[in-house]
Amino acid sequence: SQFLIFSEFAFNLRGLTHRLSALLLIGLCAYHAFYVIFTKEGRQYFRDMLPGIKDFTDFFHYIKYSLGFSPERPRFDRFNYIQKFEYGAVMWGSLIMILTGFILWFENISLAIFPKWILDVATTVHGFESILAFLTIIIWHFYNVHLNPDVFPMSRIWLDGQVSEADLRTKHPMYYERITKNDETKQA
Repeated sequence: SQFLIFSEFAFNLRGLTHRLSALLLIGLCAYHAFYVIFTKEGRQYFRDMLPGIKDFTDFFHYIKYSLGFSPERPRFDRFNYIQKFEYGAVMWGSLIMILTGFILWFENISLAIFPKWILDVATTVHGFESILAFLTIIIWHFYNVHLNPDVFPMSRIWLDGQVSEADLRTKHPMYYERITKNDETKQA
């Protein structure tokens, strides 16, 4: 009997935590959309995050560099193709989680509007997207931010948002050259 009371409490707590986390995700996405749309820095950030042809050539250049076929690392700008991919994955994943989450959260309204198979698809997509996001964070993101030999034991950027001059010079040389050139122009 105590187990049943605890399991019912745990079930309700899980549901509450899940929905509060959903509201937090929606709030963060709304804040980011506001930042990107209504601020000059946000619009520039978004433009810098858009993938381009150079990202594809950088990817293949990095493969050649990693295999020893090229002596130099690719020259990245403000964001490299890995960062752009992660950003796009977070945006796409958040959109999918929010849309399917609303369908599941408001089940009765959804069933009044859509056929049941839409709810079944939303359940499947929501579940698999959460697994994909979890695995991406644990494997890809965790490696790049904590375990990659270039940053081990961790990149400090997530703590204060600051990139050291040495990291900019070596990991994002195009961006470093552009901002130092702009500083020199302002001083002249």
